[in-house]
Amino acid sequence: MKTLCLLIASLLSMPALFGQNAALKSLAEEDQSVRLDPGKKATHWKDDDDRIKLVLELLAKGAAQTPEDKFNAAIVLQHTPLTFCENHLVSESTYNYLLAHYLARQSYEGGYAQAKELVAQSIDRYLSFTEGHQRYGTNRITNQVTGKEELVPIDRNVPDSERAKYGVPPLAQLLKAYPEQKPASNKSTAKPRNH
Repeated sequence: MKTLCLLIASLLSMPALFGQNAALKSLAEEDQSVRLDPGKKATHWKDDDDRIKLVLELLAKGAAQTPEDKFNAAIVLQHTPLTFCENHLVSESTYNYLLAHYLARQSYEGGYAQAKELVAQSIDRYLSFTEGHQRYGTNRITNQVTGKEELVPIDRNVPDSERAKYGVPPLAQLLKAYPEQKPASNKSTAKPRNH
């Protein structure tokens, strides 16, 4: 009987053979549900921080085995909260965005097509809050003075063909839709701090 229980437990911990990790899937679904209906209360967990902590714990336990698992984990990590520090919008943990990028890239390279846009979005989020610019043009921030959304400065060395690879519109189309922030004039203010 003990051997049978161990065998069942080991089989249940092998999501690559039997599909998605149910906990990661549930966390990602809740993350998206809250985003689609901001007034909706989370049913299982309290907020983004709680979901992120659970995802990090599951990742530490090796729960993200399939491309879908990696995508689900990346979705949650991509929504690491922002806060204000010395009148600048900063991330509570930019490394969560970088981890989200690696997971999204592995998911996409593993054949999960839905992760395509997240590859660009996650690296843009990371670069926006560490370097003060982005590669593809997927990250917008609300201007605290005007209340309007603006694109974080976009790297002009990235060709539209690379944007297209990740489902991002051409640069000219992005700039027609939203104004672009002016790059910070001095390097010390160009790099938002990680808090």
